[in-house]
Amino acid sequence: MLGWEFPPYFTGGVGIVCHSLIKALVDKGHDVTFLMPRGPEALKASNPFTKIRIADNEKQLPIRVREVDSLLRAPYDGHENYEERYNEYMNILNTQGATGTMYGQNLLQEVARFAAQAAIIAKTEDFDVIHAHDWVTFQAGLAIKKATGKPLVVHVHITEFDKSGGEHADSRIYALERQGMMGADRVIAVSEFVKRRCVENYYIPSEKIRVVYNSVDFEEETLRVKKEIIKPHDKIILFLGRVTLQKGPEYFLEAAKKVSEFDDNIKFILAGSGDMLPRMIEKAADLGIGNKVLFPGFTSQQQTSELMKAADVFVMPSVSEPYGIVPLEAMSQGTPTIISRQSGVSEVLANTLKSDFWDINDLASKMLAAIHYKVMHETLSEHGLIELKGFSWETPAIDCERIYKELGVQ
Repeated sequence: MLGWEFPPYFTGGVGIVCHSLIKALVDKGHDVTFLMPRGPEALKASNPFTKIRIADNEKQLPIRVREVDSLLRAPYDGHENYEERYNEYMNILNTQGATGTMYGQNLLQEVARFAAQAAIIAKTEDFDVIHAHDWVTFQAGLAIKKATGKPLVVHVHITEFDKSGGEHADSRIYALERQGMMGADRVIAVSEFVKRRCVENYYIPSEKIRVVYNSVDFEEETLRVKKEIIKPHDKIILFLGRVTLQKGPEYFLEAAKKVSEFDDNIKFILAGSGDMLPRMIEKAADLGIGNKVLFPGFTSQQQTSELMKAADVFVMPSVSEPYGIVPLEAMSQGTPTIISRQSGVSEVLANTLKSDFWDINDLASKMLAAIHYKVMHETLSEHGLIELKGFSWETPAIDCERIYKELGVQ
């Protein structure tokens, strides 16, 4: 399996998906080697859950983490992010009087270098199928397929079109995405939404694509544990995600303004980091709700869990959301959710309120209803928990097994 992040070192949902899917596959008796760009050595010891999946003498489950030395860090890296790190790296080399470099000068060169190293490492592994997550690893997947002749499955969590809200797709990344999908033996899409994107924008044959929905692990003992610092009369509406065009943070704030006109006691939290964060802070001030909106920035897994527990309502107003695993995490805390109809997760969730991201009036009305109508609030909370009991990462693992078997893997 190819990815570029593994908890606790991750920046987005793809790392969590890889982690959970691997655990489910391992629990079903599979032996998984996870190949990723270079990560901190502490990865092998920092998390007991991760350690048991590393191939050492003490391992309890058969997963090995292989690292490739790389400047590639985050699943949503852009060229500017990468080049900034590259320049920092070169400055260090120059200070030390070193010459030459082992890294590519831009993101695409780095992706190509990772692919070349992945093909070499793969020849030392005994495996039956290649499973590559998102475009950064597609080239590596193709290289391994060419070197070993093993079947390739590419897993599409998000496309370049989705990151830009359907506009301004980077042609270079688009080319690598399409090359990976065309060269793969099977394409996994995380929703019918993504499958349509692959067919309509990437011209991938529909019969080649399989939809495998993400899931969540239901842990009943973690539910409804409110932080003591949250007073009984406080009401909190939460947005949590990357603060980018794709996630619709501006629609959240515009709806928050309308909500505040009806209820002056509701507070809003816009958690996350991204290129739109400075503009959103300014926008909250321009809307006159700067004193009602908190911007905690990027949150850790623990902080995210605490925010979910503290919130009275979670809102995901995404413009273009291939799936969206965060509402499931909110529901697992007994928190009512409002999600965009333009999301993949809306295909599988019933006990949530749904709104078009652009319909600010409808979004605001549903925020107020979920806060003030006690019966609705309790129904969304209780029925959401019941619905989540039917979710398990075993289901997507079984779906992946079925796809592997289509390719002759037993």
